[in-house]
Amino acid sequence: MDAVIAIPAYNCAPQIGRVLDEISPEVAHRLREIWVIDNRSTDDTLERALEYKRSGRLPNLRVFLNRQNNSLGGTHKVAFEHARAAGHTHVVILHGDNQAKSDEVTLLLDHAEAHPETQTVLGSRFSRRSRLHGYDAKRVWGNRVLNAVYSAVALRPLQDLGSGLNLFALRDLDPATYLGFADKLTFNYELILDLVRRKVRFTFVPITWREEDQVSNARNWNIFRTALRNLALWRLGRRTSEPPAEPRDYEWDEVQ
Repeated sequence: MDAVIAIPAYNCAPQIGRVLDEISPEVAHRLREIWVIDNRSTDDTLERALEYKRSGRLPNLRVFLNRQNNSLGGTHKVAFEHARAAGHTHVVILHGDNQAKSDEVTLLLDHAEAHPETQTVLGSRFSRRSRLHGYDAKRVWGNRVLNAVYSAVALRPLQDLGSGLNLFALRDLDPATYLGFADKLTFNYELILDLVRRKVRFTFVPITWREEDQVSNARNWNIFRTALRNLALWRLGRRTSEPPAEPRDYEWDEVQ
């Protein structure tokens, strides 16, 4: 396995150091490179990541800056496309907000190594052995309802549609489809539906999730509605979302 870890980072200056601190030398040794991909943050996230790189604790850490704000979904596309071009086989996506535990990357890597037939391994916040700390009860309920609806329509158990810790085998992803997905927070939902449609083998492993900075309920409701709309379109065999209206630049620049 030739894996890199990509950390989408946007306005998470207080958390990015903790995310990197939790990557032990043993975990870093199992990864070809560690990428912090700053999505045009307006705080000092980029500077904090560069300071960490200069400390030398993670020799394989590299810091990149998106050429434009591509949102969370678009930053997934940036990571997938650059990893594919570099010849890597797997990409771990770890959100930069420190809600997932960085050292639990090993859970995903271990599972993929033990099961060669299943190389895409997704973190689940809602499995029986998952651990939730401080997660708002309304959000837990909303996610469980959405998981149940998606599972019923997709005709297979889907334990989590969008956690911040996932391992993707690039062999399982189709650029012809994912590059056409919206760059929004619901990108992961579309990606999972595409895996189901193409009958790709993937699985879930329980992870720890820590919730400290709550998102507004209005925003959550918008995501919930969009996710249901995408699911209905998918079941009808139609495009789940419109691609970005204007041409997007999924390129980055390395920052030293």
